[in-house]
Amino acid sequence: MSAVASTGDAGTVTEFSSVDFRRCLGEFITGVTVITTVGPDGRRYGLTANSFSSVSLDPPLILWSLRLNASNFPIYSTADHFVVNILAEDQIVLSQRFAKSAADQFDGVAFTPSADGVPLLEGCVAQMECRREATYPGGDHVVFLGRVLRIRNHGRQPLALRSGKYMVVHAHEPVAPGAVDEANVATLSAIHAARPLTDELGRETDRTVGISVWGNLGPTMIWWRESSRPLRTSVRCGLVVSLLGSSTGALFAAYAPREVTGPYLDQELEQQEPGDERRFRTRDDVENYLREVRARGVGTITDAMTPGVNEHPVTAVAAPVFDAKGAIVLAIAMLGDAKEFRVDDCAVERLRAVAAGLSMRLGYKAEYQRHR
Repeated sequence: MSAVASTGDAGTVTEFSSVDFRRCLGEFITGVTVITTVGPDGRRYGLTANSFSSVSLDPPLILWSLRLNASNFPIYSTADHFVVNILAEDQIVLSQRFAKSAADQFDGVAFTPSADGVPLLEGCVAQMECRREATYPGGDHVVFLGRVLRIRNHGRQPLALRSGKYMVVHAHEPVAPGAVDEANVATLSAIHAARPLTDELGRETDRTVGISVWGNLGPTMIWWRESSRPLRTSVRCGLVVSLLGSSTGALFAAYAPREVTGPYLDQELEQQEPGDERRFRTRDDVENYLREVRARGVGTITDAMTPGVNEHPVTAVAAPVFDAKGAIVLAIAMLGDAKEFRVDDCAVERLRAVAAGLSMRLGYKAEYQRHR
């Protein structure tokens, strides 16, 4: 293939190299399988493949492909039977083992023979015992069409692959408004939905991110993902943060019911240090500050120093997540060293977008929000 030549449309090319094409294909997330078979001499073979796909329900047909120059191509091209073993999320080592050709591939690998003598690897998500139905040329590959004879489902979580990196799978189901418990500020369904989105946000922006909910003692950090440049902090899951001295706390103070946050706000007002630059003298000062938080739509704090938590100044921005009734259920925070992370950093827009998107999944509509 030729070198890349842009058409003028952003991200679109009309000429591309094989490397570019492979990179583009890699963006499609797939499962990971190990195709096993038995050679004419009774030797067992296995290879890792993500080219597997369904074809037909009636009759039950599947396909997968193999390079013409693969070392074990002569075996698979003549094998009458094979098994598609769909790997589980904890079987990365198995995937890596069968990605390489070796005489001892099955040493130490637990399996049972199928009715046709083909290895069924233990611990998989599902398995399909197949008979080769047909083969078709496909450029530098051959496509194998298999008729499914028997299936096994084990109900495990599958392993996934994207751009050469292993991934785990999380459900992306809409959260029903009825699932929200009015007695709790946070819901398990919202937290479950937030975790993979926040994890991806951290990978995409290479920023430290975390999820906080309202706990028994106030805003509480429940999950944390460091960037490639870890902050010098002692932040841990379960850390309770200040309502008036943290970006996350500011959101709960601004949006949570005052009957919930009021006693904690009064306590913080009483316990302020005289020299605190962010000191609020009256409850009116607090309410004016919280109006500013709601106007911005995010909580922010710059050059923050918390004794016993961080050794160097930190800047943090947090975005709220609302449920279908307009109640704040959690906050997603982004943090960085104050020397290189600012509240107007481009990554903050991604933070806002992730929080807004999650709120929509939870059934939130802007007109439902009630500012307190």
